[in-house]
Amino acid sequence: VHCIMEDRSGIFWFGTEGGFSKYDSRSLPAGQAGFTNFTAKEGLSNDRVFSILEDRSGNIWFGTFNGISKFDGQSFTNFTEKEGLSNNNIYTLLEDKSGNIWIGTGGGGVSKYNNQSFTHFTNKEGLSKNYVFSILEDKLGNMWFGTWGGGVSKYNGQYFSHFTQKEGLSNNDIRCMVEDKSGNI
Repeated sequence: VHCIMEDRSGIFWFGTEGGFSKYDSRSLPAGQAGFTNFTAKEGLSNDRVFSILEDRSGNIWFGTFNGISKFDGQSFTNFTEKEGLSNNNIYTLLEDKSGNIWIGTGGGGVSKYNNQSFTHFTNKEGLSKNYVFSILEDKLGNMWFGTWGGGVSKYNGQYFSHFTQKEGLSNNDIRCMVEDKSGNI
């Protein structure tokens, strides 16, 4: 299991090396398992699921090792490099306050999807490294990207700033980030 998410209905979603499992125990008799499993056979873009996101419309997004799958509860819509992603290896997903989906990739930096098209941010645009394992939007609307080997890149909508071991990080491989109540990252 690479990731777990509970949606707003109380359903649990598990991303695994063998697709994803949906666990809904709300209407089951006591002791009965409520798992439904989905793989590429059912339409998922790849069986290796590394991230899960529920968007504001209730769609469930899966970051896989062959792009993204958006699940509306009935069917999948898949996005790969062919549809505009910068890289097919997806490690993290985040929906920002404006409804954009930010996609951290393994080698292609970050792709931002605005429900119509993709915009890419790589080391050419100022991102510190193109392997992005975590994304955070802070209270002020800044985007933070945890990279593998490049520390943290902060994007304020216009330019990037970087935080690495030179600035005091203990390591430049960042897998997760959180903002506390005081606004500290």
